[in-house]
Amino acid sequence: MSALLVLGLWISAAARAQEPQQPPPAPAQTQPAPSPPQPGQPQSGQPQAAQPDAAPPSSQPVQIPALPADSVLVPNRATYDMKLAVARPNSGIVEVNGNMVLEMVDSCDAWETRQRIKLTFLRSDGEEFETDSSFISYETKDGLQLRFSVRNVQNDEVEEELRGSADLDSLGGKGRASFTLPEARSFELPAGTLFPTTHLALVLKHARDGDKTVSYKVFDGARLDGAFLVNAVIGRPSRSRSGTPSIRGDVALLRNQPAWGVRFAFFANGDQGAQPEYELALDLLGNGIARSMLLDYGDFAVDAHLAQIQALPRPKC
Repeated sequence: MSALLVLGLWISAAARAQEPQQPPPAPAQTQPAPSPPQPGQPQSGQPQAAQPDAAPPSSQPVQIPALPADSVLVPNRATYDMKLAVARPNSGIVEVNGNMVLEMVDSCDAWETRQRIKLTFLRSDGEEFETDSSFISYETKDGLQLRFSVRNVQNDEVEEELRGSADLDSLGGKGRASFTLPEARSFELPAGTLFPTTHLALVLKHARDGDKTVSYKVFDGARLDGAFLVNAVIGRPSRSRSGTPSIRGDVALLRNQPAWGVRFAFFANGDQGAQPEYELALDLLGNGIARSMLLDYGDFAVDAHLAQIQALPRPKC
């Protein structure tokens, strides 16, 4: 699910760019009224992501557990309905609606991921704006090669395009990333860097093994300054909310699966700050499908609930 970072950070930046100018905050009152839940704080049933004491030195190799011989991930197309969960008073955002489509396609020796998020924002001044963000990746199942493409559109105008590839010497070893868009650029990836689908598979392995926290460096093409440190806290899945619409489609994919509540915190390369740039909470099944998500952009958070699931065929390799 690290691919969500690519789109999440840009959506957050796009929303901030649209914020109306806010007056200076009023002096604090002696007895302030209780405030609503804020982005960055876990909701009921969701574990709070761990904060890093210090990023591991990039020169030190990282021991990576062996990937399972048979992938537990299932090829599927999942559609999510999205809406505003909470917004800070100074965010300038009063309503968010949209949808996300996430595809995992098995291509024999690789996983192809296709993701698209379309959102409509309503600002506090009554103005609306739309974002349309897409991410496509091709990642070999040995976790050593990645190709990626990102396209972000706002109000029908292309705001950002990223395209490139990355390779690792070995799982746990160092690597190199190369961009062709928005400009030709290449740089080294530190030892221990993972690509997104490999990261998801390893988080599921840690969850099955009973681990509660894991931390990895992940590169997914989000931006031009390298890998992120991604901390994850693994706990119990959140309770189902009353009134949630039923899921359509191949619901057999959701049955007889172990489930965990996983909260990811993403820290920029070399950032020792206490606050992550982005957080993502998942109700995650053992086959890699998320029944629900909370995408926390800092100033606001968006709920994504699974509306439809479709099984995709496995190829004859």
